Amino acid sequence: MPPSRITVPDTSPTRKRKAHTKSRGGCGNCKIRHVKCDEAKPHCKRCQSFGVSCTYDRISSDLQSLAEAAFTVNIPQTAPVSLNQQVLGMLNDSVRRQSARDRAFQFNMHDLELINRFHERTIMSMGTDDTRHIYQRECVRLAFEHPFLFHLVLTLTLMHDRFNTPAKQTPRELFHWSQGTSQFNKVLSGVNRGALTSSQKDAIWVASTIVGCTTLAQMEGDTPEDVWPLTSSPCDLDWLKMSDGKREIWRIADLRRPDSALRDLAHAPSDNFMIKISDREALKILPPEMLELLELNDASASADNNVYYTQAAIMGRLLPMTVASSNLLMFLTFLSHMPARFKTLLEQRDARALLLLAYFEAKVSEHGQWWWWKRATLEGQAICLYLERYHSSIPQLEPLLAFPKAHCSRGFASLGSSCGHLSPGPRLTSSPSARSEAVACAGSLRDLIS
Repeated sequence: MPPSRITVPDTSPTRKRKAHTKSRGGCGNCKIRHVKCDEAKPHCKRCQSFGVSCTYDRISSDLQSLAEAAFTVNIPQTAPVSLNQQVLGMLNDSVRRQSARDRAFQFNMHDLELINRFHERTIMSMGTDDTRHIYQRECVRLAFEHPFLFHLVLTLTLMHDRFNTPAKQTPRELFHWSQGTSQFNKVLSGVNRGALTSSQKDAIWVASTIVGCTTLAQMEGDTPEDVWPLTSSPCDLDWLKMSDGKREIWRIADLRRPDSALRDLAHAPSDNFMIKISDREALKILPPEMLELLELNDASASADNNVYYTQAAIMGRLLPMTVASSNLLMFLTFLSHMPARFKTLLEQRDARALLLLAYFEAKVSEHGQWWWWKRATLEGQAICLYLERYHSSIPQLEPLLAFPKAHCSRGFASLGSSCGHLSPGPRLTSSPSARSEAVACAGSLRDLIS
């Protein structure tokens, strides 16, 4: 017979549930976050401390940043993206991972405001009409997963903030630029040592795009007299040299893979890249004086026997076009299809290579894209001044320079009136570590192809 079980009564004191009053009239944002609202009006304390707007409107339920973006952007209907939904999830994930991360970097609410401006404004200046909504949908999520991309996103946004204002470059911008390029450089240095995750591949592609924009946007001078080719700097043409590295990153990132969040970028129609006319037809569009100067009048001229042939043929295709967001990729072929020997001629300040680049920058200056416009305008004018001073013996030089001088001069006048002044404030040269990291990052991009 099994022993009987003796039940000992529990004599410990019973824990009583603390009486509390439910907040039935709390604001909508506290309800979303499942926190008790003090129901203070017009703004409850929890919303003020969290940095979001406080609304008691039951219809409005999205968390809104207290600092509204300075620009209003109509997001394409094909990709309705809610920044608030993304940020809530990513902030919570980031908090849970803090113990495993380097505590030297902790983002704050000001960074979140910058991310909001990036998402609603700056990201809309990247890519084309067909691709920018893809970047908008994925960039913020990737930035919160990868610190190097987070820093680069903040850098680009801070640059954009001061484009149309007299604001000077701040130590904060330099910090994020240095941190972003330094960490990105480390990632690139280890590309060949181990496998990358799908998210890392997507992140390095976005980062390379942002580095390209920041490199184009950062100018060392304020007037044509202050910039290349009238001046010399170790960083001359870094923006141009990065195109080779980006081609290799495109290969490494392999955005065509099924698990890429950016795979739609890889499916752009080929018509977006090239204008389908023959090289000979394209060359006929150029001024006769240019064809004679470049020795392209002969029907036997080709890319094999004439170093200027490829760029001249591309320029002939682009000259009748008006650059816009919808056809920007066509204009980028001038850079992406540039032979190494042509780049060498630019480094040597070859007059004929400079003339072709001046025509290209004159066309780009028509677009007014903030991260490229100033460089195209100033360098285009500087090239014209350089050719007039040091190559005045070129036959028909003034007629050849009429087009780039007219377009870049208009851009320069617009640039001065829109920005108030052209000074970038303390330049990257004032922060040796920031500049050296940026140069190292550019070097890593180039070294990928070696």
